[in-house]
Amino acid sequence: MKQKLVLKLVLLGDPGVGKTSLISQFVHARFRHSYQLTVGLDISSKQVKLNDGRTVTLSINDIGGQARFAAIRHMFFKGAHLAMFVYDVTRTETLTNILDPWYKELMEFCSQPGKARSAIQTILVGNKSDLEDYIMVDEEEGLQLAEKINANEHILASAKENIKVDDAFKTLAQSFFDEVQQ
Repeated sequence: MKQKLVLKLVLLGDPGVGKTSLISQFVHARFRHSYQLTVGLDISSKQVKLNDGRTVTLSINDIGGQARFAAIRHMFFKGAHLAMFVYDVTRTETLTNILDPWYKELMEFCSQPGKARSAIQTILVGNKSDLEDYIMVDEEEGLQLAEKINANEHILASAKENIKVDDAFKTLAQSFFDEVQQ
């Protein structure tokens, strides 16, 4: 019997950047127009087919972004293989906040001593790219931050319009296996 491979993925970012919407679009092919606060943690899962034909299950952990959850967030990082940092392209501060607190917290609890890179694979996603008239974050700024935090990739997406949502999750899952093969 084949062993089922499950990768734990955590989504991190400020409140209202669209973490839950990205998950809903990816897992259920749905977009909710009303904002729903994630209280603590919400877990979903979906199978993803990799480039070599293998299938992996993503255990997707949507972690509440509100400051009141800061004291307990680190508990949800344990055992994570993947992290998706999400910012809102219409709010500059959500990109700035990726570095501190989100990246800083993740590295504090998931980095491995003596390694130049964390064992966790990461991606930076700029959500709400469909709101072209309101974009405040230049794509180059996102690329620079992705490089600074050693993210595997920077993707501009839209949960509402389902633009590059699947790409973001699949690219991140694939990066785990690409890193293992190096």
